Amino acid sequence: MEWIGMALAVSGTFFVFVAGLGIIRLPDVPMRMHASTKAGTLGVALIAASLSFFFPGLGILARSLALIVFLLLTAPVAAHMIGRAAYYGGPQIGVHLWPGTTVDQLPDHQTLRSDPASDGTEAYPEGTAKEASHQNVAS
Repeated sequence: MEWIGMALAVSGTFFVFVAGLGIIRLPDVPMRMHASTKAGTLGVALIAASLSFFFPGLGILARSLALIVFLLLTAPVAAHMIGRAAYYGGPQIGVHLWPGTTVDQLPDHQTLRSDPASDGTEAYPEGTAKEASHQNVAS
């Protein structure tokens, strides 16, 4: 049992290290969010699972499972919201996409309701994309 726990703890430590290295080495916020979410969550989940082997008991198992479920539910949502805030607030706060990014499909598919230009001003004379789709259906 201890060998399995040790293997899980070492694997988890490796993934947490890779997540930290990704945060330091990757060039822009979306890539950093990907590294921290995927590798970090897996690493902490493996370390939490190893606790069940080092300290056998129903209480530790329940806490480990609760921690893993909590991480799997919250880490992707938090990373998505941080990445979204960095993307849309980027020019104002000095965060930009990496120059090596070849495709940025988001501006073509989404208009923010909170965007001042989306209220029918000359930048978007037809209003938001949702309003424009309703106008096309009505015509």
